[in-house]
Parts: sequence; structure tokens; C-alpha cells
Amino acid sequence: MRTRIGHACGVCIAWVRGQPIAPAGRRARAAGMVLVAVLAVGSGTAVTMDRMAALPAGAAFRVGDTVLTEAQLGERITLLGALYGVQRPTDPAKLERFRRDSAKAVAVSQVLSGAAAARGIVIADKTANDELTHLVETSYPQGRDAFLARLGAVGLSAPAVLDEIKRQLANAQLYDQVTKDTPAPTDQDVAQLYQQRRADMAIPEKRHLRNIVVASQDQANQIRAQLGGGADFAAVAGQSSLDDSTKTKGGDLGAAARDQLEKPYGDAAFGASPSALFGPVQTQFGWNVGQVLEVTPAVPLSLDQVREQLRASGWQQRKQDTWNRWLVEQLTSARVRYTDAYRPADPTGAPS
Repeated sequence: MRTRIGHACGVCIAWVRGQPIAPAGRRARAAGMVLVAVLAVGSGTAVTMDRMAALPAGAAFRVGDTVLTEAQLGERITLLGALYGVQRPTDPAKLERFRRDSAKAVAVSQVLSGAAAARGIVIADKTANDELTHLVETSYPQGRDAFLARLGAVGLSAPAVLDEIKRQLANAQLYDQVTKDTPAPTDQDVAQLYQQRRADMAIPEKRHLRNIVVASQDQANQIRAQLGGGADFAAVAGQSSLDDSTKTKGGDLGAAARDQLEKPYGDAAFGASPSALFGPVQTQFGWNVGQVLEVTPAVPLSLDQVREQLRASGWQQRKQDTWNRWLVEQLTSARVRYTDAYRPADPTGAPS
């Protein structure tokens, strides 16, 4: 269970510390998590999201007999911002869409909570507390009390975080129940998957790189000119690079695959010829001038080498398809009803 919620709580801890948060990546899209359960609904689903003029003042939406107010929705969005890195946009047009999509995400999580309760899935307080304690102990050296104190200082309560952990644990159990009878791919299925994905079945190309990073584009242009004129790369890196971890090694970054690099830098590095200079290119660390020292070509993998990996990924996709079909049925019968201000622009599509 810890692998399914560890990333979310880790992001929460980083947020509590006041560190910047990047949008949750692939690790946050585990099938059992609340947001995945929401986002997994494809654009072709037939979810019924009805209008209801009789919703009380201050309401955002209703699921069954439960009305969620605007204030309650705001509190939940704040919590999701801490746990999942969800950020409110500042642009008015984007903010309106964010409000509607957030309402839909929370509404669908309410549907899932009801489904879990109907199946008798209950997460004990001790289980959630133990999970939070473990995660805090492994990620927040100051300890649980300091974490909870800091949590309160930024407007979040321990019960709210524990409730979210319970939702995640319940959804993990719900996912397992719904998908438990999904058959694993046969050897023939795996062979077909291999043929379909053969182009991607390879150890990726790697490039041995060295790099100099500086604060401005003008300085990077000057360094590129120096190197182009014959200046020693290692010497210039030692004198000018802002990267303390590589400047003493002549800027040596070692070998890296393209997807291990920031996209602008990776595009430049993998677009350059062997021994060639590239850049300046801007990344989050500054302006970079690099050089390709060596290219290790991609190595195709045989079916035997990837058989079990393909079987596992194919099985997970089958489970996700099973989950999606079941989820659509739940949403179709739930008849979520929104007020005008919170109704999604595309009620039958996946939230953004």
C-alpha cells in the first residue's frame, strides 16, 4: 500500500516545508489513487451530469443525497494541492476551467467513496495513522509533531490528511476487488504485444556528455565562441561552470538516455553529431553549452528478454480497462448534479 500513497504524502511533506512542487508525474498516476480513478475515464464515456436548479445556495454539486458546498470544495482543492501538486492558475480563463474540472474530480472521488463503502471497505483510523507516521518518519526528519504543527500553519489539518490517506487506501482495495478476475495475457498475447511495440523494445541510445552551465545567454554565447575557437572544454568548465558537481571533472555528465535529460537539453544533445558542441540551451539550472563525447547506439531486445515485462504491463492495461468500464457504470448511475458555476465544460469527457 505504501507505494501507492507514498508519492502523494511525499509531495505533501515537500509542500508543507515550503518547497516548490512540480506537477505529479507518472508515479502519481497509480491506478488505485483518487485522481487516477477520475482521470481514467475516457472522452467517450456516457457519464450523466445533470443540472439541478434546486441545489441550495452556496452548493457546488450533489452526489446522491450528499451536497458539497463551495467552502467544502475549496478545502478539498487546497488539500489536493498539497498532496498532488495541483496548482490554481492565475489566468482568469484558466481559473474558471480549473474550478469546473476540480469540481468534477472531487465529485467522482465522492462516487468512488460511496462504492467502496457499499462493498464494505473500511480503513481503520490506526491503519491510516500508522501509514502517515511511517511516511513522515521516512521523509520528515523533524518528526511527526513538527510535521503536524507545520501542517496547521499552512491551513491543513491532520484529520484532513488522514481522511485523504483513507480514501487512497480504500480506492486501492476497491481497484483490487474490481480487477481481481482480469485474466493475465497468454504467451500468444505477449508475442502480439511484442510485435506491436517492437520499435520501443530496446535499450535506448545513450550519449556521454560534458556540459558548462552559466547564468546568462550572453555568457553562454561567449563560452560557445571560445570553445569553437579551440579553447579547452575542461579548463573552461573549471573556470566558468555553475555546476559544482561536474566543474571539477571538466564538466563531465557521464552517459545519459534522452528521457533522463530536460527536454530542451535532451533535444539539443541528441540532435548533435558525435564530438560536436551544442547550445546555448536554457534549462531550469541556467544556460548550457554541451559537447557529445561518445554515442552508444540503441540495442534491440528480444522477446525472451522482455516477455515478463510485457506480460506485466499488458496485464496492468487489462486491469485498467476493466476498472474504466466499471467506473463508467458507477458514474452513469450516480447522476452527479452541478450548479451552473461548477458544471464542467465537457461533462462526458475526462477532467483536465
